[in-house]
Amino acid sequence: MLKRPGAVWLLLLLLAAPGGCGLRAPYPAATPRAVARVTKLVFPSVVRIDVKQENYAEGKRRLEAGIGSGVIIDPDGHILTNYHVAGRAAEIFVTLYNKERVPARLIGDDHWTDLAVIRIDMDVIRQRNITFSHATLGSSSSLVTGQDVIAMGTPFGFARTLTLGVVSNTDQTLYDPLRPQRMRIGPYETGDFANWIQMDTPLNPGNSGGPLVDLRGRVVGINTRGGGQNLNFAIPIDIAREVAQKIIATATDQRKGYVQRSDLGLDLKPLEGFQTFYNIDVNRGVLVESVERGSPGAAAGVQAQDILLELNGQPTNARFPEELAPLRKRIADLPVGTPVTLRVLRDGKVLTLNTVTERLQSAVGEERELKVWGLSVRDVTRAYANERQLDDDQGVVITSLSPGFPAARSQLQTGDVIVRVNERPATDLDEFMKLYEESIQRQDQTVLLDLRRRRAVQQAVMKITY
Repeated sequence: MLKRPGAVWLLLLLLAAPGGCGLRAPYPAATPRAVARVTKLVFPSVVRIDVKQENYAEGKRRLEAGIGSGVIIDPDGHILTNYHVAGRAAEIFVTLYNKERVPARLIGDDHWTDLAVIRIDMDVIRQRNITFSHATLGSSSSLVTGQDVIAMGTPFGFARTLTLGVVSNTDQTLYDPLRPQRMRIGPYETGDFANWIQMDTPLNPGNSGGPLVDLRGRVVGINTRGGGQNLNFAIPIDIAREVAQKIIATATDQRKGYVQRSDLGLDLKPLEGFQTFYNIDVNRGVLVESVERGSPGAAAGVQAQDILLELNGQPTNARFPEELAPLRKRIADLPVGTPVTLRVLRDGKVLTLNTVTERLQSAVGEERELKVWGLSVRDVTRAYANERQLDDDQGVVITSLSPGFPAARSQLQTGDVIVRVNERPATDLDEFMKLYEESIQRQDQTVLLDLRRRRAVQQAVMKITY
């Protein structure tokens, strides 16, 4: 029996106090002093980003202006931001903490995670003797619900600001079982391979790409979207760090960096609510909702309504929506061309199927402008062909037309898929551009196009004036 309760209470108070008895609190409180300290530490690495992004309309490549935020992540001047801020950027300027405005360039982007990496022009930095700071990246895996966090950025293009709040959920999914279509940034898919940090820290337009910071001054996320009603989201820094490293490692002076992922062509759905119907253990497997035609999964013989039990001997359990992203990422992280063994449950029988992964492609292929003909086109990917129920992924799809130019005069339409030029196959965008350039060099007066329009095959003749 304790005889000195006063001493016990004193010890408890000292242990509970931040820094008490020489011990550090695991999650520092957002006291005014702590917030001011973190602000002083991190603000110098936060930047405003002014961009002009590529957009194609009326057959022409155009540049649209936008504003966002970013955070410098290393002494080489690399900046992490959102894809929807700087992806496809053709012109970038960055305003540093010391009010210096310097040019930057896009190093690489990844719409699947809504991330992009840009880099300050280091020659300008050296010529003008400009100094800058970079932030320290923490770990999002150590975040807990209720932890204080700070969102930093340049909302509406204002000077750096901060907003204070708490983590509401460390592993949030925006999957809606009633509307299970992919999330998109414009036409681009996103959010397949990571869940989100949800916080009540207010975000406004222009905050996108700025850092979410803990009270030790470490970046734990990249702010990406505000949903109102205290529903705001950030990309976990563990995902952002991995993507940034891959982008930087694959970038060259001539080519943007990228993240290469594997794909099986399987659309997966959590088993919650289906386990009784399929007579399966509540925590075993994941439902295959659909299989892309021509995909590795289809080649292996996987069918819609199969239950995927294992991938290369490892369980593939996804009962709840938040378990889908880690499972998709397991597949995506396999090297392209990896042999895969799948075990599926079908009609009460377990089947073993084998296939090889292919490179993940977006439904939105690379886009180009054809000035002389007056149109813009995109590559037809397998994903796009499946979305539009095309027979195959051959050719290019018309995305826009210039009024009065040859393509429009020949009554071509957006959505038409061009498969042959002057009776030569246009198998993909590269081959199509080659045929286009050859026609321009020859100064062809007429060009014959074979195309598919709403499953009908037809021809069009363009008359060109040089």
